[in-house]
Amino acid sequence: MKTVLRSLAIVFGLILLVVGLGAAYLALVFDPNTYRDRLAAEVERQTGRELVIGGDIGLSLFPWLGVELAEVSLGDAPGFGDTPFVRVGQVQARARILPLLRGEVDVDRVVLEGLELKLARDAEGRPNWADLVSDTSEDDTHRRGRDGLAAGAGVFAIGGVEVRSARLIWEDAQAGVRHELSGLDLVTDAIRPGVPFDTALGFDLALDEPALRGRFDLAGRLTVWPDRERLQVAGLDIRFDGAGDSLPGGRKQLALRSDVALDLASDSLALSGLVLEVLGLRLEGSLNGKDLSANPSVSGRLSAPRFDPKAVIRALGEAAPVTSDASALTSAGLSLALEASSQSLMLHDIDLQLDDSRLRGEAGLVDLSKQSVRFDLALDAIDLDRYLPPDAPEGAATPGAAAGAAASGAAPEALRALDMQGRLRIGRLVASGLTVSEIEINTRAEGGLIRLAPMSAALYGGRYAGNVQLDARRTPLRITMDESLSGVQIGSLLRDLTGAEERLTGRGDLRARLQADGTTEQEVRRTLNGNAEFRFSDGAVKGVNVAQYLREAAARLRGQPVPAESGPNQTDFTELSGTVRIASGVARNDDLAMRSPLLRVSGDGSANLVSEQIDYRIRASLVGSLEGQGGADRDALRGVTVPIRVGGSFDRPTYALDVETLIAENLSARARERIEERVLERAPQELQQELRRGLRGLLR
Repeated sequence: MKTVLRSLAIVFGLILLVVGLGAAYLALVFDPNTYRDRLAAEVERQTGRELVIGGDIGLSLFPWLGVELAEVSLGDAPGFGDTPFVRVGQVQARARILPLLRGEVDVDRVVLEGLELKLARDAEGRPNWADLVSDTSEDDTHRRGRDGLAAGAGVFAIGGVEVRSARLIWEDAQAGVRHELSGLDLVTDAIRPGVPFDTALGFDLALDEPALRGRFDLAGRLTVWPDRERLQVAGLDIRFDGAGDSLPGGRKQLALRSDVALDLASDSLALSGLVLEVLGLRLEGSLNGKDLSANPSVSGRLSAPRFDPKAVIRALGEAAPVTSDASALTSAGLSLALEASSQSLMLHDIDLQLDDSRLRGEAGLVDLSKQSVRFDLALDAIDLDRYLPPDAPEGAATPGAAAGAAASGAAPEALRALDMQGRLRIGRLVASGLTVSEIEINTRAEGGLIRLAPMSAALYGGRYAGNVQLDARRTPLRITMDESLSGVQIGSLLRDLTGAEERLTGRGDLRARLQADGTTEQEVRRTLNGNAEFRFSDGAVKGVNVAQYLREAAARLRGQPVPAESGPNQTDFTELSGTVRIASGVARNDDLAMRSPLLRVSGDGSANLVSEQIDYRIRASLVGSLEGQGGADRDALRGVTVPIRVGGSFDRPTYALDVETLIAENLSARARERIEERVLERAPQELQQELRRGLRGLLR
């Protein structure tokens, strides 16, 4: 046994001696530079491009098989200029010989300095690398790459990669753009399967379209498992600082941190501990991607801790809106769960806080190709008036008025494409001074027909119910409304709506069935048609004192001075009712009826909704004593209807006693009375009743 072992040792020693002597001979005698011209000629024969090796070729053989090149360049394809396709200042790479003999790859540190690579496409769309690649389908390339990765699993190691001052250029003559990465540095620690290693990458970026200049840096700790086709990055840190017209505000900074796990075997990607900081926002969460190569989908959770929306708007390069409440739009926060695919995007568990308001629910696009919107949202409370601009001086145009008018023409086209279905609930809403609660709006839009129904709300002691439809299938847009108010304290509603003293009080019931065509307020007013009915109880009409007009009428009929005004400037009633017909923007009422213990009032006339002018007549008659003691006013006005003319505008209505009509009607009434008396006093008793009826019909 000792003899055998001694013999094997001698043989192994001789082999080592032969290998060592051979390596020494090659190192001393063999000069790779003598093959430089042959190598360049072979490359040109295979590719048609000129290979230039400006420096010496360095070669080492044991224990490392290594090569070192300097000033190497490869010419570009014909038609792409004289600039080299690729140029390298220095290349250093070496691998251990014995692992290579076992089919393993153990590479020492790879150094690449001064790399310049120019990728280009000519005006016909032909790339300058087409002659260097084989005609292999993308699927075959992907499959072979994955097979090669798996085949080398566990037998590949590299001592590190160091790329210094690299430059990559993309020139596209077809698109007329040029992009460049310069100052590119890449440094890694030793790369071995299953062993974490640090990586750092950085470069300067210069793009033509979009115009962008900036610095990009990436760092992280990578782990690669070739046998399992997995890659993991712990503490990935990406930062970008750039400037350009394409960036909001002209300059932006971005920071992204996350742990990344890519699994090619399961075709999945996971981002955990995700933090994105941009525009003054901090976005946190986690994302998981599945089926990345065939039908990618992403799910996860995202949140944005409290931030200042006005500051974000300013960071976007826009002027922050000026709100009537300076503290509005200054605090917001968001959290949600998302599910996204190439066909849909859905947001679940939405929790959005804006100042003092909170919105919860779900919303999304169930079909991206059709922009099909679905939502179910609940808002606790919001005061919209806080977010409006401060009151402008009278006569001044509001900043959004022109934009709203310009955009209105495009509304029908947008509505025709709208596919939406959902529900919105609001606990409490303040808008235009009105306070409304328990709001529920159900929306359905499809094929150009938009329905807001049913709608309901509680307001001012009563209820609102509505059914609104917008028909964008026709031009112009048609709006149909069927709405009602029941048991509403109309005075409080009008006071909050107008911001001025109300002109009408009482508990009211209203019902309106209306239709209009158009997209602007003026178009809607001008084409408004329909019917409405109203009934108010136990209230007052303010701004007009019918009792005072009755006193004035009594004084004029007696030829006395007009009495001074007394009592409040209003007319109380127990019931006020009527119907309104609206045709082409003109509202007409012919059956106004107002009752009170003192008065009976009727009215008829019209109001032009476009010009906002009023033309209306009120007729009042006395059923009680104006003085509360059956005085002369009652006797003077017995059988007399007092006419009052209403004119002016919606903002400034005017009221006046119609003296001419009063006197004419009074004289006519007295004439009828005198005729009746003269005829009846001569008629037999049994014919007087019949004659009285006939005379009244004749002299009416």
